[in-house]
Amino acid sequence: MQNLHADEDLTLLTVAADQAKRVLDIFPSTTAISVNTNSNYNRAATIGTSEAVSALDQLSHSTRPFVSQQVMKADQGYAEHVFLFSDFQKSYFEPSLLSKVDSNRVYHLVPLKAADIANVFVDSVYLADEFVRPDTEGRFYVRLYNAGNKAIPDCPVRLVIDNVQIAALSIDLPPKQITETTINFTIRGEGSKQAWVEVEDYPVEFDNLYYFVLQPSGRLAITEISSSEASPLQRLYQNEPLFQTQRFSPDNIDYARLNSSDIIVLQGIEEIPAALISTLETFVKSGGTLAIIPPLSERSSTYAALMQALAIPANLNTGSSTKTSLAIPSRDNPFFKTIFSDYDPKMQMPAAVRKLVWSRSSEDILKYRGGAPYLSRFDRGQGKVYLLAAPLQPEQNELVSHALFVPVMYRLAISSYKQEQQIAYRLQNSAISIPVQKQAGSENIYKLVKDSTVFIPEQQIRGGRLVFNVPPDLEEPGFYDLQLQGNTVGRFAFNFEKQESLLEQYSPAELRSFLSKDQQQVHVYDYSDTFSVKSEFEKRFFGVTLWKYCLILCLIFLMAEIALIRFL
Repeated sequence: MQNLHADEDLTLLTVAADQAKRVLDIFPSTTAISVNTNSNYNRAATIGTSEAVSALDQLSHSTRPFVSQQVMKADQGYAEHVFLFSDFQKSYFEPSLLSKVDSNRVYHLVPLKAADIANVFVDSVYLADEFVRPDTEGRFYVRLYNAGNKAIPDCPVRLVIDNVQIAALSIDLPPKQITETTINFTIRGEGSKQAWVEVEDYPVEFDNLYYFVLQPSGRLAITEISSSEASPLQRLYQNEPLFQTQRFSPDNIDYARLNSSDIIVLQGIEEIPAALISTLETFVKSGGTLAIIPPLSERSSTYAALMQALAIPANLNTGSSTKTSLAIPSRDNPFFKTIFSDYDPKMQMPAAVRKLVWSRSSEDILKYRGGAPYLSRFDRGQGKVYLLAAPLQPEQNELVSHALFVPVMYRLAISSYKQEQQIAYRLQNSAISIPVQKQAGSENIYKLVKDSTVFIPEQQIRGGRLVFNVPPDLEEPGFYDLQLQGNTVGRFAFNFEKQESLLEQYSPAELRSFLSKDQQQVHVYDYSDTFSVKSEFEKRFFGVTLWKYCLILCLIFLMAEIALIRFL
C-alpha cells in the first residue's frame, strides 16, 4: 500500500483512508464503527464516526503482512456491513475465502488500482566460498528481481558493511526476471559484521534494503589417523590457516580429542582397532565426516568390520595392481564448483590402482574411465563418509602428484564444515536452530534485542542446540542480538518475505469471478473515486432517494408559473 494510486499522486493507503472517511458520511453519527488494520485484527475497539475519522487520519504503513483469512473472518461483533479497502495483492489475498464469509453480514470489497506494479527487490544473497576470512578478499552473489513489466536500465546497487560503503554499481534489470551479479568484499577485524545491499527504487521503498550478517568462520578441525609421520595430508592441510590439523597413530589415539573433529581421515592404516571402529560409527551418526583411504595391503579383516558398522557395501580388492586412468570430471558437478578457472575437456587425468571397491553410493565424485567409482560420498544419517579407491603412495596413485590433488582434498575437508547460522532470515521463519554452550546459572532465557526493543521467543535447548521461534510481534527488519544474561551470544539479520514485494493485484472482474451466482452478501466495486462508491452503496441499500428530484421539479414548475404570469 506504499505504491501510488493510478489516478492520484497519493499512496494507496492514503486513498484508502480518504475513501473510508467518505463511506462514514453515509451512516448516522451514532453508528458503531470498528477500524481494523493489518496491525490490530480482532482487537479494534468500537467507536463513533468522529473517532473513526480520527483513527483513519492516523493510519500508517505496517510491516505486518496482509492475511486475508484474518480479515474476512475477524470477529466484528454484530457488524452488519464490512468494508475492505485493499489493493488485493495476489501473493497474499486468498480468493477461496470469499465463499466462506459470514452469511449474516454484507461485505463490500473496494479495490484500489495502483499506477504500476513495478518493483525491484533483493531476492537473496549467498557467499561464493563456504568460509568468511578476515582481511581476505571474498565474493558473494546478489540476486535482484524486477517484478515490473518494463526493463530498468542502470539500477543503482550499493553494498554497505558496518556503515561503510564497500561497492557501488549499476545493473540492467530485464522485466519479470532475476538478475544475478557478484560483488567482491573484504572484512576487517574480528567479530560479526552488519551488512546490507541497497537498491534505489521508487515509490515502493520498504524492501530496498536486504540485511545480512558476515560472521568470520572458525578453524576447521582435521584429524588424520595414519602410521606415517610423513603423510602428504599433513603438509597439504598445514598450508591453509583455516585448517587446524592433528595426527594420531593407530596405537596412540586420544579419543576425547577425536570427537571434537570436523573431519577424520583414516589414511592407509593396516589394522583398525575395535574401539576406533565403534568411535567412528558414533562420530558419523552424530553428524561427523569420515574419509577412508585404503592401505597397501589387501588382507586386513578389520576394514570389513568397519564397512559393516557404517552400512557401506565396500571391501578391499585382492590382487589388484593395475593402474587405470580416471575419467574427466563433469564441470557441472557441485563438488568441483570454483575449482576449474578454465575447464579443459581434454585435460590429462591421473591413473590409480583400485584397492577398495564399492557400489551404490550417494554420489560418485570421480570415476575410472571404465565407469568404476574412484571417489564417492555416502550419506549416513546426519554424517557423511568418503571413500577413495587407491592409497596415497605415488606408485599406486598418481593423483598425489597431479594438480587436482590439492583442490580435491581441500574440498573433502571443507565439505565437513557446518554453517550453523544462515547469513539472513525471513521475518516469517518458523524456527531457528543454533549450537550453544551450556551456561551455569538458573536463568537461561535467551532474548532478541534491537536497540531498546526486547523479544523473548519460545525456546528450548535440545542436545546442545538452541531452538527458538521468531516472535510474531517481531515485525521490523534489521539486525537483532541474541542475548543471554545481558551478554550477546549471536547476531541475526531479518528481512521481509519476498511475497510482499510482488505487487500484482486482483482486478474487480477477477474478484467477481471468484463469487458464486447465489452469493449476494459480497459486493465488489469497480475502480472509482469515493463519490462513486458512496453513491453505489446508497442506491443499493437505501434505494433511490426521489425527494431530491421532486424538489427540483417543484422549483422548475414554480419558475415556469412565474414566467407565464409575468409575460402572458
